[in-house]
Amino acid sequence: MRDKIGSMRPADAEYPRYVAYQPGLVPPPALMASEGIQVLEEWFRWGEEWAVVLRAYAGLGRNSAVMEIGCGLGRIAFSLRYFLDQGGSYEGFEIVRAKIDFLKQRFEPAHGHFRFTWADVRNTHYNPGGKHPAADYRFPYPDNSFDVVFAASVFTHMTPENVAHYFREAGRVLRPGGRCLFSFFLLDNYRPRDQRPRGFDVPDFDFTHPYGAASEGCSIAFPADPERMTAYRTVALEHMALDAGMRLGMDPLPGYWSGAAHYIGAQDLVVLAK
Repeated sequence: MRDKIGSMRPADAEYPRYVAYQPGLVPPPALMASEGIQVLEEWFRWGEEWAVVLRAYAGLGRNSAVMEIGCGLGRIAFSLRYFLDQGGSYEGFEIVRAKIDFLKQRFEPAHGHFRFTWADVRNTHYNPGGKHPAADYRFPYPDNSFDVVFAASVFTHMTPENVAHYFREAGRVLRPGGRCLFSFFLLDNYRPRDQRPRGFDVPDFDFTHPYGAASEGCSIAFPADPERMTAYRTVALEHMALDAGMRLGMDPLPGYWSGAAHYIGAQDLVVLAK
């Protein structure tokens, strides 16, 4: 029997049981494709990568209180569901409602210490009809609530005024001593004349259009759709972090996208400390 979002109920999951311990939590192919995922391996690989870097660079522990900005279909939550097993907790919000509908039907009933919230926030690419401007959206959590706040490929789709506000909100909900781990495309690593690795050698990553004031250190790939893909200079992010009561916890970690000789993941990683 199919449910209202067009996927199978957990008892009749579209994937065999050997795909995962809980195949009912894995989105059906059509919904997965909405995040640009064409093969199942990619869905798992992204989640496992972030589960590792959060432990290595953000201090994630089994009893951490964690918040994810832009949780999508729960790729990273899936990889953390058994790790946060000693008093840990997870909160995630997402601007695409169909993704939250899936997570509330499937994930929350299976793992009560994971909760997901729909945020009807405007984005020129992902939610152009959203009710709330991103620059005004207040994260739905109290001050000093989380040990770790992270965003995986979220600020790569946000303009400076929105990123600055989200930094302030992240700083507000982060506990003293906590850390943020955010991914970006950093203009510091961008070499427009060099050949980028396969998959990133397409116009989506041609950050040739400065956005806003030069001091903002932001460039975009598509002027008609600014938040489809954005990139920043590290110095601009440092200023935003200081305004939010945070600082760089270490030098940014380069990503594969730019053709860096040594890289950690696909995108550049920025660690902020409160």
